[in-house]
Amino acid sequence: MFSWYRLSSLTIVYLSDVFDVGSFADSVWFRRGWTLQELLAPRTILFYMQDWSFYMNSDAANHKTDISLLRQLRRATGIAEQHLTNFYPGLDDARSRLHWASRCRTTRPEDIAYSLFGIFKVHLPIFYGESAEHVLGRLLAEIIAGSGDVSVLDWVGEASTFNSCFPANLLPYQTLPHIQPIPGDLTKRSHLDFEKAHKLYGSSTSPSCYTYEIHASGLMPLDVTLSVNLGEDASRYILVRPWHPKALPTPTDDNDDAVWELLEQLIQPFNALLLKKLPHNEYGRIASACMITAFPQDLNSILNSQMLVPETV
Repeated sequence: MFSWYRLSSLTIVYLSDVFDVGSFADSVWFRRGWTLQELLAPRTILFYMQDWSFYMNSDAANHKTDISLLRQLRRATGIAEQHLTNFYPGLDDARSRLHWASRCRTTRPEDIAYSLFGIFKVHLPIFYGESAEHVLGRLLAEIIAGSGDVSVLDWVGEASTFNSCFPANLLPYQTLPHIQPIPGDLTKRSHLDFEKAHKLYGSSTSPSCYTYEIHASGLMPLDVTLSVNLGEDASRYILVRPWHPKALPTPTDDNDDAVWELLEQLIQPFNALLLKKLPHNEYGRIASACMITAFPQDLNSILNSQMLVPETV
């Protein structure tokens, strides 16, 4: 359907509940799941109000060229003007695209994910009748596999029955994650054990809340608020940093530079996942009431860290 709108000569949007400029952002059209591709895919679009007059009395042949109207669209959708006028489907900046869709609703629950297939330019089977959590899980897995963008895993809320690393719906993506980066310190590079660094580079909401102080190897102590009681057996839990091979810096003639760039990435604070070890060497994610932001102790703690590829369910 995205391609159908992209190839159209003109797309007309009739807003039956818009009577004046003040009611534009409140139109139900902006809360429909399928609206996102209807808005972004067409190259030429015209907006009509309830009385079939042009919105804002714009006489532009294409309302995507009307600067004042674009500002109204940005306020109503949260989508930057460059995407409104020149959108390309794909996996780039996946977190922002999920954010755009997080306020939308569909009549059929599974359509909330199906309506995004064109936005992300993914080709997945459509099975009407499957649960919304299942199809959303398939979409999120495809996004991570294709892009390596682990920011998709940064969320707070209810876990999906498809996979505990994913949210049950798009609501958690209404909030964009933000971590203040730590400035790099090149003076530490001269004292670095690059042999260890090269090895690392190559291997590379509930009424009840419980607050825990977590002490994890290589990390500063941190407090975490959870909606579940972990019990007393701390050995069943691990704190992990999401990572994807596509995040590795590009090798250079002096590969020490790529290794150093990797370490500068790894020394930054990150949103961690708390996993519980299950039978058969599987892990399940423990949903938290807030982001678990972890801070590495120092470069040595990173060099001595271990790589893990857990099987999550």
